[in-house]
Amino acid sequence: MTECTSMDCGMDATLYICPQCIRDLQAWLDKCAEVLPELDVTIARLDNVRVGNVQGGNGSKSAGSSAPLNLDAMQLKINLATLTQSAEHYAHDQFAAGIAWTIQDWYTKAELLISGPEEERVDHQEVKDKLEGHYPEPLPPKECANWLRANTGIKIAARNINDWHHRGKIRKHPGSTPKRPLYSAKEVLLAHMTRQHE
Repeated sequence: MTECTSMDCGMDATLYICPQCIRDLQAWLDKCAEVLPELDVTIARLDNVRVGNVQGGNGSKSAGSSAPLNLDAMQLKINLATLTQSAEHYAHDQFAAGIAWTIQDWYTKAELLISGPEEERVDHQEVKDKLEGHYPEPLPPKECANWLRANTGIKIAARNINDWHHRGKIRKHPGSTPKRPLYSAKEVLLAHMTRQHE
């Protein structure tokens, strides 16, 4: 029995990542398989993504490169097409945690190219006021992200929380342990609000 190599997980594992991280990775792999066929339309620039997705003021309806074909989408399709193994298979690889992060990153980028960024219709101050006095006890990154999404509609990923901690934007709660880092949902929300106004 060893420790899961996923960042800030620390759960017991018989492989390089723990059973929960294997299930999470399989969920990402399933999402990648679903989004793969949709990239063909984006590659050919036949999609009509949300207006907010136009970059650089070039009038393109699609995100990504401004070539006749969307080269960013093409590269992502090539990347996603290489994902032919199960999460259990990747869990035997010493770089399983990094592979899982890369797969999640590829999916997120593919979804952004296909759909464009979601317009965040959230009144942050109203959310902050509504939650005052109703925050949970400090939570691990994934649970904190899930709680905020369920109670505010704001999409914050566990990796964002880890990144903000490493950049000094938020602190670990004093009750944290090396295997179980804890963060205040209020601090995470404030860090998100600050980022929105930078």
